[in-house]
Amino acid sequence: MMKEPALISKQLKMIHNLFEERRNRQLNKYNLTSSQMDVIIYLGLRDIEGKDIHQREIEKAFRLKNPTVTGILNRLEEKGLIVRKTNVADRRYRIIELTEKSNCLMTEICDQMWEMDSRIYSCMTEEERQKLTELLDRILHSLSEF
Repeated sequence: MMKEPALISKQLKMIHNLFEERRNRQLNKYNLTSSQMDVIIYLGLRDIEGKDIHQREIEKAFRLKNPTVTGILNRLEEKGLIVRKTNVADRRYRIIELTEKSNCLMTEICDQMWEMDSRIYSCMTEEERQKLTELLDRILHSLSEF
């Protein structure tokens, strides 16, 4: 009997699916998806840096197409978690900002995300964590060159 090869793409897909399933289960009580929360966190980090964020930057950061990001932003806006403001310097772009509601939500949810990361890392030494991060960055870079 032939043994199935351990394909890294299959392993990464399985990890991704488990991760998304658990995150979505946690976020369900907030009526959010994992993708929506990723965008909120991204906006929160950029806000700390004092940077205005436009939709195109979100598309690049997450490697998503315009319609996908538009859908995520529309739902976040409907939920009162973001606002879109006209950029006075360039009216073609709208600045995306978090609301007070999303700032409060982000604090609570980030604590849960740190717990999940801790669980993932609990089976590794610090050296293994660093190596894993390095290897994943290399894989991402390698796939980005296609």
